[in-house]
Amino acid sequence: MEKLTKAIKQNDCLMACLQLAGLFQQSKFVPQDYQSLLLAWASKAKFFIKTPVRNLDSFRTFIRYFYVELAFSGDELGYFSSRYNLLNKVFEYRTGIPITLSIIFQQLAKQVGFDVCGVNFPGHFLLKCRFEEQATIYLDPLNGNILQRQDLERMYFSILTEIEDETMPEEALNEASCSETVISLLHNLKASYIKQKCYSKALDAVQLLVELCPNDPYERRDRGFLLYQLDCTQVAMTDYQYFIRQCPDDPSSQLLQAQLQQLAEQAPEILH
Repeated sequence: MEKLTKAIKQNDCLMACLQLAGLFQQSKFVPQDYQSLLLAWASKAKFFIKTPVRNLDSFRTFIRYFYVELAFSGDELGYFSSRYNLLNKVFEYRTGIPITLSIIFQQLAKQVGFDVCGVNFPGHFLLKCRFEEQATIYLDPLNGNILQRQDLERMYFSILTEIEDETMPEEALNEASCSETVISLLHNLKASYIKQKCYSKALDAVQLLVELCPNDPYERRDRGFLLYQLDCTQVAMTDYQYFIRQCPDDPSSQLLQAQLQQLAEQAPEILH
């Protein structure tokens, strides 16, 4: 955890996500090896692009290098695969989901000289590339397709269907910080491990989220759920009670209150 928080403070997204991946794997790896690999790819990319000019044309060439020469690709059905959320595995298999592909893409692009960042867009992580004399463009990390404004708005309203505003807010396209990227990745890992019923690893993910987002009651609620699945009933009840106090009007609070009542009635039998 210490190395992870240090990388976040240094705004080193690549190292932070590699450190995060190491926390969820028994077989240890050296994060610096993947940094060295990325630098080697950057040297080849500069040769592949040929020109020192960094404009839209040379960026299109870089896109081809990443998705054709290096053969990175996205798995649209793999959002809940833990492997696609572990950055070292994405390096090795060159297959991932939008957020992990974007982490590698943006770090490699920066080494080559492009101004690229990630965007924590609702439901689908994106890439943004800014040019001095040309318009900013947005990229789908799954396949490298350049997205037009209408594409972005269609994606936005397909996810947030209950939004009454007719226009997409500009803040939806803001640059994602290192901390936001790590938190999004942790949410993916939590969901993937819950789907796989790997509750102990899901608990590890939510515990990190509680440490990184100490004021978020929903992480305490999710931790309570996982603790309950792992038969840590007393601690689960504490997290449920915290959530109910913080979010009394949330629909899930009523369900948790009923569960707490049931657990309290069973307490002599199951608690020790």
